[in-house]
Amino acid sequence: MSESRAWFRWAAFAMILGGAVMFLLQAGELFASNRTAYFAIVGPAIGVAQLLIAFGCVGLWSDHAFGGGVLARTGLALAIVGLALLAIGNIFEPFVDLALFYASATVAIPVGFVLAGIAALRNHTWHGWERFVPLGVGILPFVILPVYAAGNVVGEFAVGVWGLAFVLLGWAELREPPLEPVRIDGQPRGRRAR
Repeated sequence: MSESRAWFRWAAFAMILGGAVMFLLQAGELFASNRTAYFAIVGPAIGVAQLLIAFGCVGLWSDHAFGGGVLARTGLALAIVGLALLAIGNIFEPFVDLALFYASATVAIPVGFVLAGIAALRNHTWHGWERFVPLGVGILPFVILPVYAAGNVVGEFAVGVWGLAFVLLGWAELREPPLEPVRIDGQPRGRRAR
């Protein structure tokens, strides 16, 4: 296995692990007797899981997974920055209120994945069910947000389901081979190594 392929696989595994941990910890609130105390304890761990997801997104970025064009690169950059802000907010939440970080992440992550998902569909870089996953990861927060805004346990569980969407994205990342850079008409394009 080449060094670049090994890097790509580690990034995908990091995303899968981060998404699974995020789901388990968010869903754990269903069994917590005191929600505030529960999140004070597991919030930093959720932040670390989100950093793993961001690392997986860096793998998508470096692979030019969605074509490497402006739309894909901008979308992934927004998602990576948003995930980093969300992780920082969760890691430091027990110590300081970082509402601005959460608000920024709430916009940057879904918008970033919607842009990257549109790029994936337009560039046909992924095939089968995998090509719809990035767009789904971007749309899901817009579906979850009204449930989460209600401020109940179901909303936190719904955020955990979003973690499962990242598990699916990491799995799709593993299933798709990395792109080989190809220049056509001066435009960077990609071709799948088969």
